[in-house]
Amino acid sequence: MELEAPPTLLQLAAQCTVLKDVLTSSVLQDLPRKLFPPLFKEADTQRKAKMIKILVEYWPYPCLLVGLLIDKPNLETFRAILDGVGTWLKRKYRPRMGKLQVVDLRNAHHDSWDMQAGREGKDQSVETILEKQVVESHSRKQRLRVFSDLSFKSSQHEDKYQTHLLQWAKERKGFLHLCCEKLEIGALEVSKVRKVLKILQPEFIKELKLNTVGSLSKLAKLVPCISKMRNLHKLMLVRIFGRSTYTPLDERNITKIISLFPKLSYLQHLTIDDVYFLKEHMNVLFRCLESPLVSLTIILCQISQSDLESFAQRWNYGQLKHLCLKGVPLTTLNVTPLQFFLETVADTLQTLELEDCRMNDAHLNILRPALIQCTHLTSINFYDNNISMEALKDLLRHTANMSQLSTELYPAPVEVYNEWRYVQVEIFSQQCAELMNTLMAVRQPKSICFGTYSCYDCDTRCIYEKKTTFCECLQ
Repeated sequence: MELEAPPTLLQLAAQCTVLKDVLTSSVLQDLPRKLFPPLFKEADTQRKAKMIKILVEYWPYPCLLVGLLIDKPNLETFRAILDGVGTWLKRKYRPRMGKLQVVDLRNAHHDSWDMQAGREGKDQSVETILEKQVVESHSRKQRLRVFSDLSFKSSQHEDKYQTHLLQWAKERKGFLHLCCEKLEIGALEVSKVRKVLKILQPEFIKELKLNTVGSLSKLAKLVPCISKMRNLHKLMLVRIFGRSTYTPLDERNITKIISLFPKLSYLQHLTIDDVYFLKEHMNVLFRCLESPLVSLTIILCQISQSDLESFAQRWNYGQLKHLCLKGVPLTTLNVTPLQFFLETVADTLQTLELEDCRMNDAHLNILRPALIQCTHLTSINFYDNNISMEALKDLLRHTANMSQLSTELYPAPVEVYNEWRYVQVEIFSQQCAELMNTLMAVRQPKSICFGTYSCYDCDTRCIYEKKTTFCECLQ
């Protein structure tokens, strides 16, 4: 049994100091810098909110990284931190103290930050472009930056922390910049979204998730706000519903939304999830992408033949590492354009997901020459496609050069299902073992699974890895 290491003298001193509640302004002005972090942590452990407030008022470092000192502060502590920052902002004379430049309220760890120097280490979380364009302007304005990730799901689910932070920042807008790198907006009224965005510095937003925004018209109304987020790296459009046919108003709104993309000069990651309005418009969208995409994810979307052909047109895909087409029906489409596209990105592509695309042998045979050229793939997913035993064998025999694959997910052959689409247990185990032997004859896989469609009754798969694991109904 391992024994816990005894507390250090520094920790014992912090415990005793906080317990006796002897910290005053005069004491803090002469306190060595290195005592502030352990005192801060101990004050949180002992739930001394007033002490946290005064520690923040006299914080001696350029950066106050709350996530490094406290794991998810409670609301009282959170308010004490902001009260301390507010008092700090009002101080005109700060003996021996440097200028507090950054207050980071995010829960993430900040191992790369240099607390004394007030800068980041090698693993920068703020891009060089941001530092040049924004940090230099900040130094001229001499305003404190307060970082926090924000998520607005709906008016009915307001976060007390966020509500307090936004009101606090609004009252001090002339003295600080509220900076949000990750922003999620859900089913919130457009007027409320605009009010929130007025408080934020849009140039700091790097990731934006628009989740259940709902209608096309609502998304179009947000375009002027999003267009100011010029350093956006990641955009996720999730669940935007509408009619199967477009009205003239729909077409105008779609044009307005797509006109946003040329303004996003640093966009690298694009996710389109359960979004109806891009059907017959993907060629225009791709042409509007200014920055080379690193990842493209399209989920539960209907696409046309012309949309698929747009993959093969000239657009910024030269650095694409991750491609996901999940729940995108390809059954009635000619996938030859996708074959050309995969051949073009073969030198950069690292992950490929074609799950639940309802492909058959003919589709796989067209794609196979391109797939075997993607020798840098580390992950591949072909679950939920209607592929026969022979077609799967043929694919696996040609993967000798795909040695970097660490995760492989293939569909169980269509032969394992009976006429009612239920799994035949013995045939499943036998055929998957045969496929595994086929693959091992050309290379040694790291992690490989053959999986059936999810069971109608229990919604789990039968999986063949090193052994067979049946769904809950068959166990």
